[in-house]
Amino acid sequence: MKYPSLRSPKSTLTLTALLLIAVRASAACPEPANGKLVICQPSANSTIFQVPHFEATANPPSGSITSMKVFIDNKLVFQNGGPDISLFQGGVANGKHTVMITAADSFGRSYQAQQSFSVTGNVPFSCPASAVGVRICHPAPDQRISQNLEFSTGFKGNATISHVRAYVDNTPIADFSPPFGQPNQIVASVGKTTAGPHTLTILAWDIHGTVYKNSAPFKAFFESGCPPKGGACNPGVYPDVPNDGDDVHSPFRVSASVQFNTKSITGMRVYLDGVVVGTSSGPVFDQEITAPKGTHIIVIQAWDTAGRLYRLTENVNVL
Repeated sequence: MKYPSLRSPKSTLTLTALLLIAVRASAACPEPANGKLVICQPSANSTIFQVPHFEATANPPSGSITSMKVFIDNKLVFQNGGPDISLFQGGVANGKHTVMITAADSFGRSYQAQQSFSVTGNVPFSCPASAVGVRICHPAPDQRISQNLEFSTGFKGNATISHVRAYVDNTPIADFSPPFGQPNQIVASVGKTTAGPHTLTILAWDIHGTVYKNSAPFKAFFESGCPPKGGACNPGVYPDVPNDGDDVHSPFRVSASVQFNTKSITGMRVYLDGVVVGTSSGPVFDQEITAPKGTHIIVIQAWDTAGRLYRLTENVNVL
């Protein structure tokens, strides 16, 4: 579950820079030929859901790798002592990017590899209002989003905006006063709502009491997760294998189950890059699927007898 927060692009990037996670993936990035550096994740020109996994390794002809650096769009985001990197990097905005990874060895030789990738699925970091009124960038009208509600909005008045309030249906969920995350914009996580159809309404008041308003209907799905300090876990699709960012060999096993569901599950469906690759008639999916080499997005969806949606989205890299 996500807890209420107020974020700006700057604060989001600063926070995630402090929360970089460098870990080993489930399968090692294959060692390249002598004198080479190879990027295993993400694959060239692939699309990543939300948080990219950067995985690379270098193999000097002699000596040892003494440092490696990761640059996203020419900005240094991480470095270590080598000889490989496995990094989940938050704070990368939707859209196309370039990753460049460099290395140096104990003899002073340098190595470099780069490639393009795209990110999708993040809440927009910026949502400026170009005209007087309230603009809602996320959720888009009738969009299916997580029950862990996040929104992105911008607002502009004929006078200075002094107060902003957000509602889901008729229930207030967030209240903001200046200073906002950035001028006349708010990107916020506001906690858990119920699965099903809702309407997000944003109201903004200026210093003269004039009210500006906009609404966006959306449909929330159940997303798995448990509070970090204990408490009831969300209904949702919980994975067994693969986990987000894993390296696999095709064919590979996809195993997941719906847990804590409030109604009986009528079926499950697995998508690879938007194409259905497997189905199940109950709350458990456990099948092998085939995929070409490269980084892919896997979506596992389930439906209950009340017609509510459960969804899990992960990235997987086929070696």
